[in-house]
Amino acid sequence: MILTEEELLLFHKCIGTGNISTADVIIFGNEFGSAGGMGGGTQACVSKFMSEFKTKKLFQIGEGFTQLDIDSPPVSSTFLQFISRLVLALKYKDERFFGTLTSEGKIFLNNYIMNFLYRENSAVVNLWPLPQPTENLWDYTNINEMNYRNNYNFTLKNFRNDKLREMRLNIFKEAFNIISKKSLIIGSGSDRNKMAFFQTIFPLIQFHEATLSNSYKIHYSNNLEKQIILSKYFDNKVLGLENLKLLYRFIIDFIKEPIQKPSSIKLF
Repeated sequence: MILTEEELLLFHKCIGTGNISTADVIIFGNEFGSAGGMGGGTQACVSKFMSEFKTKKLFQIGEGFTQLDIDSPPVSSTFLQFISRLVLALKYKDERFFGTLTSEGKIFLNNYIMNFLYRENSAVVNLWPLPQPTENLWDYTNINEMNYRNNYNFTLKNFRNDKLREMRLNIFKEAFNIISKKSLIIGSGSDRNKMAFFQTIFPLIQFHEATLSNSYKIHYSNNLEKQIILSKYFDNKVLGLENLKLLYRFIIDFIKEPIQKPSSIKLF
């Protein structure tokens, strides 16, 4: 498909979903998936996003924004299930969310994904601007994939001059300054690249490494009044629920103030 200049601009302005100024937990993801296209692929997904950008509520961040009004996310997404398990465990201090859920537990998790995720006390921001069905599938015929990838590879020393990239970085910098110092930022996937990203926009930031298991290391920072943890990608193949539980335990010791329980839902 061919992206118009307007579409390209708006996707670079949109950095995520949810109210980052009030969220206790902000997930730092990779990019929007294309599941919102409801089977119509990337083209349908782009059309849906464009309609939402122009008609639904947005949270303004300088030149950019996050979405506030969203449709129910797909409960079948392992990524969303992992995020929700972690956020709910943090809210309720309950490790049952990392095990095999009962039927009642599955209903509870699905209800949270559909009705509360990115709405109540959580948000997501994405490093890359363009929606993709998978990281290996490229649907944009008028955009050079290698140049696009390199624009957001912060481990590289030299960058091409790109006004959209610079605009997006400025929006991110403002966004991470809006986020409360009490909030927790959790990166999922591309952890070393995201560490280099933070070092680009906040040169004084310092990261440390922690080994949580033989197969799992994270990077974290708690200087510059920011609480950041960068992790492997959240799914069964790369991370797994056992390592997600170890991440939860690390977070409990790491965060300065406990995450508040939501008032509007009751635990199963």
